[in-house]
Amino acid sequence: MKILENKFVLIFILTLSLTSCATIDGMMASEDESAPEVKDVSLDQRLQISIPIPDNSKYATDKTVIFGEGNRFTGVLYLIHDESAEDVVDFFRKAMISEGWTELAIVRSNFILLNFDKEDRFATIKVSRKVFNNSESEITIGPKTSATINRSINIEPETQESIEEPFEIQ
Repeated sequence: MKILENKFVLIFILTLSLTSCATIDGMMASEDESAPEVKDVSLDQRLQISIPIPDNSKYATDKTVIFGEGNRFTGVLYLIHDESAEDVVDFFRKAMISEGWTELAIVRSNFILLNFDKEDRFATIKVSRKVFNNSESEITIGPKTSATINRSINIEPETQESIEEPFEIQ
């Protein structure tokens, strides 16, 4: 009877481990099929966005949205790095400051969030840790105020008389 119980336990464990491996392989295949297209950042693209980018960074084309260029660059740039999150954060802190940006804040959690400003623009950089000492960053850059947005698309600001008062709940 004891031998029969041991065989049953052994068969159960083997079955469980084999189905676990099959499930893990299926999950890995699913991730590869839905993996974003990743490309190198060209010199022209580096000039277009006018912010420092770590060497050997790649960008995810389906997560990156860019409007304008140079000092009028606005959008979200999603980068993938072969470096640790801490190295990427160190790079951005030094390089952004040397480009004239002012560091406003840094928040460390399961990701690292950096905030910068420069003249009438802001930059938020979120750096996330990945497996095997890799990381990714999401860089959002835009104007600080709606007046800046209006100027960039050539809309005259509304006069005080044309602004409606907010409604009141009674």
